Formats: sequence, C-alpha cells, structure tokens
Amino acid sequence: MYKVITVDDEKLIKRSIHALILKHQTGFEVVGEAIDGEDALQLCTDLSPDLVITDIRMPKMNGLSFIQKVKENNEHTQFIVVSGYDEFEYAQTALRYGVVDFLLKPIKPNQFLASLQKVHHQLEMKDKASKERSEWLWNVKVFAEELVNHIWLLEDQHVRTKMEEIHQNLLNKQVENQTMKRLYTDLITYMKGELRNQAERMSDLSYIDETTLPDKQENMREFMITLCESIIHTIKGKRNFGHRKNILTAVSYLEEHFTKANVSLQEVSNLVDMSPSYFSMEFKQEMGISFKQYLTKKRMDKAKDLLHNPIYKTYEIAEAIGYGDYPHFTKTFKKSTGLTPTQYRKRIGF
Repeated sequence: MYKVITVDDEKLIKRSIHALILKHQTGFEVVGEAIDGEDALQLCTDLSPDLVITDIRMPKMNGLSFIQKVKENNEHTQFIVVSGYDEFEYAQTALRYGVVDFLLKPIKPNQFLASLQKVHHQLEMKDKASKERSEWLWNVKVFAEELVNHIWLLEDQHVRTKMEEIHQNLLNKQVENQTMKRLYTDLITYMKGELRNQAERMSDLSYIDETTLPDKQENMREFMITLCESIIHTIKGKRNFGHRKNILTAVSYLEEHFTKANVSLQEVSNLVDMSPSYFSMEFKQEMGISFKQYLTKKRMDKAKDLLHNPIYKTYEIAEAIGYGDYPHFTKTFKKSTGLTPTQYRKRIGF
C-alpha cells in the first residue's frame, strides 16, 4: 500500500477523500492529515508519504509553497491539488512543480479515482525502475569481479565472451542509449575499484576514462572490449610477463588441475623445481596475487558458472571444484561473493 496524507482546512473534504480511498481498492492508505502547510511539512518529514492530496489556499503556508518545500527534500513524493477556485495561474504553477492533477471542489469521485490510478501507475513504474537499478548494481558488481578476474589472469578470450554476454543482456532488456551508457559507466567504476583491490601497483588507472564512452549502443561493446584489452596489455607490461617460465608453467598446470582436491603450493612448487617459499614469492610478484588467492579465484569462478546450471546441487559443485568440506566451500564462496551459494542462485533467478 502506498502512503497518503491529506492537507485541507475543511473537514468535510478530508472525510470524503478518506471515504473514497477506503471504499475503492485504490492501493493507497491514508496515514496522516493536516489543516495547513506548516503542519503538513512536519508530517511529510515524519511519514515520507508517497502521495499528498492538498488544498491550495490554506492558513500559514499556501499549497504551492508547501509543495515546493516538500519537493526540495523528497522529489519522489507525488501531489494531487484540490481547490475551490478555478484559477488557471495556480494550475499552471502547480503543474510546473510536478503536480499530477489539479482538481476542483467539490470533488467528483470518478475524476478523483482516475487521478489516484494515474499516481498509482507512476509510483509502480518508479518502484520497478528502482528495483531494476538495484538489481543492475548487484549484477554489475558480479560482472566487474568476473571481468577483472579474467583480466588479471590475462584471459583475453574470456573477457571478450563476458563482454558479449553483458551487452546481449542489456540489449535483451531493450534499454535506451543513455541508460546503457550509464550502466556501462557503473561497470567501469566498479572495475576500477576491483583493479585497485588486486594490487597496489594498479593504483594508477587514470587512462581508464568512462567519460569517453560512445553514445551509440553498437559502439559501446567494442569500446569495453578494447578497454579491457588495454588493461591486460598494461598488466603484462608491469609484470614483465613471460620472463619467468617457471611461473608460466605453474599457471598452465593450475589451469588444468585447479579442481583437484589435493592441489597445493608444495605440489606446484615441486613441479617447477622451486622451494615453496621462493615459488610463493615469485608467483605473487608475477601474478599480483598470492598462489592461494589465485587458486581460490579459479575455483570460485568455476563455482559461479556451475551455479547457473540447475542440474547441479551445491554440494556437488563444491566437490567438483576441489572442496571435500562443504561448510568450508560455503564460507569461502560467501567471503568471495558476499552471498552463500544458495543465496547466489536465488539472486540470479534459480
């Protein structure tokens, strides 16, 4: 139910409004009433109504001044104005302030209910947009983490595939150009944060500039792919990648065997004939993250992929990526994503 307050110094008017809202299934509930603008202003602060039905001519503060002050503090509150005066200038000003309707007293039930229906529709659309925005912000965090993981591991093809998936997802939602641009800007912002979290030496990210995003949808995808490839190139340069063949060998081995339950630092360091401590130091210097962090990232990425497939139970996924201890897997997954595997599945719609 959406919250309504009524503002009028005529009791009869307020009673008729309350009666109409109660009698018909309007989706609104009257939570407060006031006789003038000053009292109503305090009510709006205390109750945060979705809709205010107000008179124009009132003692202490007129309706237009009241509306203006409320809008300064809460632009989402909707207004219906009722007045005993058919004054065009008042109506014009009220509409400029974003008032949904200007009704004349005595209130005609059909007109009033039509106005309520209009407000209800607008509020529902705003709620839907807000929900979609919240969902996108959660998804964009996940997308950014996955993209940066692929970038950090220099997985060029995975980056391109992920960007194709993100772009297609937005196209399926039929978002407008400016909305898509804003969403990609969110993605770049999150990516910057993730890259900074990976290693101190990635703190200089001034070349990643979201303000240069193109306006056309068909160009945004290629812009993002090019940006990711540019970051990969920068990381390669900072690592002097390829100069330490032992680490490349270790990474290649982990690509094939990261799902083994018993894969360990000792095993991989033996493979490349290095002591565990020296290998650990060299690995972190080359990859920017520790051996354990790298292995965990690979496993968590695989877990997220498998969670998209409903045929797998969560304990089966844990075993498939090398976790014999299910509680340990759940704890690690939550630390990585902020959600348990079950919560993650619900969030993505399974």
